[in-house]
Amino acid sequence: MAPMKGLTVFIADLRKCRSHEEEERRVNKELANIRTKFKEAGLTSYNRKKYVCKLVYMSLLGYNVQFGHKEAVDLASSAKYSEKQIGYLAVTLLLPEDSGYMRGVLAALRRDINGGDDVSVCVALAAVSNVATREIAEALTEEILGQLLSPSASTFVKKKAALCLLRLLRRFPDATNAHVWAERVIPYMGHRDAGVTLAVTSLATALAQQYPDAMRKAAAFAVRRLKSLVLDNECPTDYVYYTVAAPWLQVKLLRLLQYFPAPESPELRTLLLRILRHIIDVGQDAPRELQQMNAQYSILFEAIGLGIHLDIDQALMHESAALLGRFITSRETNVRYLGLETMAHLAAYIDSLEPLKKFQGVITQALRDRDVSVRRRALDLLYSMCDVDNAKPVVNELLRHMGAADLALREEMALKVAILTEKYATEYAWYIDVMMRLVALAGEHLGDEVWHRIVQVILGNEELQLYACTIALQALRAPVCHESAFKVSSYVLGEFGHLIANAPDSAPIDQLKALQSKMPSVSLAARAVALTTVAKFTNLFPEIKNACLRVLDRHRGALDAELQQRACEYYALATVESDVLLSTVFEEMPPFAERQSALVSRLLKQEGDTEDQRTWVPGGRDINRERRAQQTGETPVEAEADGKDKELAPDVPADPVEEPSIAESRRHYARLLWESDGILYDGDEVQVGLMAQYKPPAGRVGVFLGNKAAGAIYDISIHAFAKDNDSKDAPLSITESPGQSPLPASLLPLAQARIYFDVTCHHVFSTPPTLRISYTQAGAPTVLELQLPITCVHFMAPVTIAVSDFFARWKQLGEAGLGEAQSVLKTPFLEERAGEWLRGVVGGMGFALIQGADPVPDNIVAVGIATCKSGEKFGCLMRVEPKPSHSLTRITVRATNDTLAKAVATNTAMIFDSK
Repeated sequence: MAPMKGLTVFIADLRKCRSHEEEERRVNKELANIRTKFKEAGLTSYNRKKYVCKLVYMSLLGYNVQFGHKEAVDLASSAKYSEKQIGYLAVTLLLPEDSGYMRGVLAALRRDINGGDDVSVCVALAAVSNVATREIAEALTEEILGQLLSPSASTFVKKKAALCLLRLLRRFPDATNAHVWAERVIPYMGHRDAGVTLAVTSLATALAQQYPDAMRKAAAFAVRRLKSLVLDNECPTDYVYYTVAAPWLQVKLLRLLQYFPAPESPELRTLLLRILRHIIDVGQDAPRELQQMNAQYSILFEAIGLGIHLDIDQALMHESAALLGRFITSRETNVRYLGLETMAHLAAYIDSLEPLKKFQGVITQALRDRDVSVRRRALDLLYSMCDVDNAKPVVNELLRHMGAADLALREEMALKVAILTEKYATEYAWYIDVMMRLVALAGEHLGDEVWHRIVQVILGNEELQLYACTIALQALRAPVCHESAFKVSSYVLGEFGHLIANAPDSAPIDQLKALQSKMPSVSLAARAVALTTVAKFTNLFPEIKNACLRVLDRHRGALDAELQQRACEYYALATVESDVLLSTVFEEMPPFAERQSALVSRLLKQEGDTEDQRTWVPGGRDINRERRAQQTGETPVEAEADGKDKELAPDVPADPVEEPSIAESRRHYARLLWESDGILYDGDEVQVGLMAQYKPPAGRVGVFLGNKAAGAIYDISIHAFAKDNDSKDAPLSITESPGQSPLPASLLPLAQARIYFDVTCHHVFSTPPTLRISYTQAGAPTVLELQLPITCVHFMAPVTIAVSDFFARWKQLGEAGLGEAQSVLKTPFLEERAGEWLRGVVGGMGFALIQGADPVPDNIVAVGIATCKSGEKFGCLMRVEPKPSHSLTRITVRATNDTLAKAVATNTAMIFDSK
């Protein structure tokens, strides 16, 4: 692009301005001049480009230049490349996503991608990547894919097209329909041009994370391309970097293979092991030149990471441990960082930690490294390599280092100390000592989860309680008592203070005085816990009841509503003349049910992902085995065996193990089959609620999306579609309701977005519609696909008939044989009063209950009519015969449509199973 003198002078004038007012006057003068020039008919191409560039510069300074948007679009639509280049640049920087000019931009992009020369196609692809709106993604994905797959397109265009698809996939994964075309890009990983292979491999890596089944063939292409690079040294000279063949491509291929299990083919598995061994053998020699070292080590660390992920050769992993031990002592900060991170990955899968424990002193020393990222990786490694044998020295070292640790690292370090102490504690006294020392050292960096977990462990272990009370009283008497330690001490004494009541200096009045001495200096939340302890003292120690009542009485006039309410309620309970009531209300808390520690869940949430998802998490072998089992659907034992002797194991189907989250989702779905509103999905980041109203043959469904994450979520998209939704003969249509506000661009924590859909039943259908929700949280895109609880049963209306007519029609339908479904369900939850629940379910499904029609009083019979937009109406009769004594219930449905009868029976079975 030729230099523009007027633009250069304008920028120089702005830089000379000594105040904001002077700059604003110069900008306003230029804006007025540009407005005038744009109205002139004979404006030259040079001046038009110059003025648009000036507008871009002023926009970067924060000035409003909306009047120039049309000129930018006109330049982008031009046939001249010089104008097109400036136009696309201005469109990228000036136009917001919701601009009305985006349609013009879309038309220009489509024209250039489909009919332009290579230069025009490439500049259009670059503009698509930078603008990347949902409308553009939906409209141009097929055209961009066509450029990648076209045999006549140049290699430069193919590279641009692959990277453009990658950008759209990451931004709007649901708008690209990648599951349809993902498999078609795999062959281009074997393209003769290494640049095309590199771009397509990046795209394949993103696709493999979202559609692993569709991309499974990519593993074989990656292995064969690695063979040509590593073993055969087949690489164009342009891609050889300091004697290393295409290092960026090798790294991408090795990273891609980490998203697949070990190859099932013995030939591919052997070949992959040869490649990994060759890379590790070459990595034994330290390169002399820095550039060669960076390239070679980047390949080496990815190869070790792949070997760890595949977990098919423990000898290779032990050899890798020895090699990594050399890297973590390197003088190069980057090498030490990568060595520590890869060793933490190795600790997540290696069968024995002994090869890593040899370097425990070096790793501990890395906690004092000058670089904070190296210190963080050293912490991850110590956490991952900890076991029963070295837990005490590791925890003690972390506690010693905690006082000098960075504030950003102290919270994570404290969480890991708490988890390791609980997991590997063999002595009750050691656990209590470490945890109380931990809350004293890093209490301000710990959330309530830590002291909650300490209390849970103490309540669940009777052997801990006596010693815990002794330490709690000592903590309250110390000159300084951190608030978390105060909460733990207060709670423990309130539950088990009677265990030390006869010990020296531990009388009830001594415990109360120690508690009172710290109450003025703690927060309102901690004082609320202490008031509960004082109230429990009135039940535990009758001899100090009057002293406790005085403490409660003083807080009855507290300014804080929570403290005042607690004090008033506790005082009222303690002064009621009923010892039974007091002992019942303030009885000892039962042990908490066994469940996963909230500390582990919180730590896993802190592990942030980049554009590529992590294939492992710090925390050792067990947690990664469970994580892999969850991803593959195997049991943890199967996941451990996978890769070692998979080819020798008999093909025995395992019993399916349903995860709690899946079971909970099924219960939510089943509940919405007969209730009009409720939760459909409840995850760690978002919650999806549903509210429905039906007036056959139509209905309206409201979807509510709530943000449960700690940060905001962006790029929110909610779509619902039915099978053959766009077809004229579709049995069900679902569209967004008109006249509603658009979804917000972002959703803050605890905020909620909503959208309504209109549904119409044209004919009886069997497949429920799908709800697709996509969003971005912490830079990582997420797509949820949920089945909407909308069936043809929802378009049923209750109909009342005479008691004497029911069985007459029942018999007619049975003889006609139009549609009947019957099932016997296990119902162990049924009790004597279960009839109310059964009637509620049948009524909630759209049936009218016919009282007294069945000779058996406990049986339920009902009638409904399903109405379709086409004018069709189908009658449906239902009979429910519960047998609580046998824990069985028979459901019989007869209808004038077979699909409707089966849908009613299926919905009923799902509701019963979820109960």
